[in-house]
Amino acid sequence: MSDQEPKPGTGAPGAGSTEEWKEIIHRIESQIRRDAANLVGVGEDADWATIGRQTDDAVRRNIAKTAGLEENASWDQVGSHLERRLRSGIAEVVGSASDADWATIGQTVEARIRATLDELFGQGKKAPRKPPSEESKPEGGLVDPWKK
Repeated sequence: MSDQEPKPGTGAPGAGSTEEWKEIIHRIESQIRRDAANLVGVGEDADWATIGRQTDDAVRRNIAKTAGLEENASWDQVGSHLERRLRSGIAEVVGSASDADWATIGQTVEARIRATLDELFGQGKKAPRKPPSEESKPEGGLVDPWKK
C-alpha cells in the first residue's frame, strides 16, 4: 500500500469505498459507450449525442430503404409515404378509390354499414317469427318444454 492511500479503518468511514464505486461505474459507462459507438459505426471516443444521431440516421435510412424510398429521405418523407400506402390499402379493402382521403374512407365504411343494417332490419322486412314454444308461452310465466 502506498503512503498516499488511506489504510483500512482510518479516515471517514466509507469515503474510499464511495470513490471506488464511482470509478467502477465510470468505467462501466465508458465501456458501454465505446461498445455502442462501435456498434453504430462512430469512433470509440464519440459522446452519447453523436451515438444517438448516428443511430437515428441508420434507422431512418433502413426504414426508408425498406419502404422503397431513397436512403436520404427525411423522417417526414418516410412518414408521409407510409401513411399514403396504409391509407391506400385500407381504402381498397373498404371499397373506396385507392387515392381516397381518410374522410372518404370513413364515409364509405359508414355507407356500407348502413346498407348492411338496412338490408337486415330495414323497412319492409317482416319481424322474425317467434319460435312456436314462445308463441304459446303464457304472459310472464315460465314454460315447461316437456309439457304439451
